[in-house]
Amino acid sequence: MPRNILPAKLNEIREGIVSDVLHNGMGIIKVNADYPVKLVDAFLGEKIKYQLTQVDRLSAYGQVLEVLEPSPERVDAGKDYLLEAGVAPYVNLSYAGQLALKQWQVEKSFADYQLNVEVAPTIGTDQPDHYRNKTVVPMKYQDGKLTTGFFDRRDKVTIVPMEDYYLNDREIDQAIGIVRDILDQFKITVYDDGTHEGAMRYIMVRRGYYSKEVMVVLVSHLAELPHEDEIADEISQKVPGVKSVILNHNPRQTNQQLTGDNRTLWGASEIHDTLLNRDFVIGPNSFYQVNPRTTEVLYQLAAQVAELKPTDTVIDAYSGIGTIGLTIADQVAEVCGVEVVERAVADAQINIANNQITNADYIAADAPEQMQKWKDAGLKPDVIFVDPPRRGLTEELMDAVVYMQPERFVYISCNPVTMARDSKYLVDHGYQIQGSVKPLDQFPQTAHIEAVAVFVPQD
Repeated sequence: MPRNILPAKLNEIREGIVSDVLHNGMGIIKVNADYPVKLVDAFLGEKIKYQLTQVDRLSAYGQVLEVLEPSPERVDAGKDYLLEAGVAPYVNLSYAGQLALKQWQVEKSFADYQLNVEVAPTIGTDQPDHYRNKTVVPMKYQDGKLTTGFFDRRDKVTIVPMEDYYLNDREIDQAIGIVRDILDQFKITVYDDGTHEGAMRYIMVRRGYYSKEVMVVLVSHLAELPHEDEIADEISQKVPGVKSVILNHNPRQTNQQLTGDNRTLWGASEIHDTLLNRDFVIGPNSFYQVNPRTTEVLYQLAAQVAELKPTDTVIDAYSGIGTIGLTIADQVAEVCGVEVVERAVADAQINIANNQITNADYIAADAPEQMQKWKDAGLKPDVIFVDPPRRGLTEELMDAVVYMQPERFVYISCNPVTMARDSKYLVDHGYQIQGSVKPLDQFPQTAHIEAVAVFVPQD
């Protein structure tokens, strides 16, 4: 077949069996061995009737018209608006089905790199909805009224209106609605990407799981909002539990949601919460895991597989505000942390002081570079923890690990694909996975999955 003749046509209606589910939650039906069609709300093994909505040279997108043979784990959650916005691609899959699918996805990622490893059943949660402690939502005037929700995944222009975001703490959903209505009351303009005019970009709300403290962040294109004092006063009176109202000035013409330019309009400049009995300060820009209940399970699991000893020297790489290292500091001799974001390191230093920890030190630096410096300085860690961004580890960092030869190297990952890639590199350079890879469901209803593995030197 000539290369310019595609195996599928736009608007064509077809049927097929879902053979894969990508890590973005989209099901895959193969038209032929080399041509996938990507579908929302399509799960493994299902027979689907679909219409092609976009056809490219290498792949296509389709819309499910009918599920001819549904998975036994399919449910009807009655929340199709979440699919329209791409917020919860697994909402129509039972929770048991979600856990099984995520285990399968991790297994497939490692198999793709010819790694024969055991993947344990996914650790779930007893609260698979309304769990997030933070959200950032856009807004837009639609039908003459300020509307909050998320943009339609298809047109990227229309806001899908939401009152129940399903994933957020219910108090956060309530706060978003209150703040939106206050902004509407004062007729605050919304920033327009086309004209580069207008004020508001996003509303961010954070809420401490244990402290119940609430932070509201108004992300504005303007350095000063019209009526900002009155708006902050209204928020302070109407949002339950609010301790902090912040203006984040973001004049950038990018997709970046927040900048580091924060100004406190009312109350404190931060809130607090506890994690494994440690107190953590949380500012507008702090990286703090969004599912606090499963985060405690995750960190306890990481500490368990690390087999920590009181004599251990531990490196905490990609340390954020110190959540991993500080929760295990009382189990080891010394914790050395590194994080590239200076604001996070400043928060970590505050957390060290607040928790009266004397055996931890955190450095603001690029993790791979600092690992090389520690290696050159002769630091001999017993355990290294890494919790990298989705892009995974660099070869430079892994080379430093191999050279340092820690007894245990604990890899916490939010992306099984890059975790499997990095695992292949470590196995090829003298390490082996001890025990099973352990998935944990930090993000129910979504396609995201955390996993923990511990590496030890090969026998």
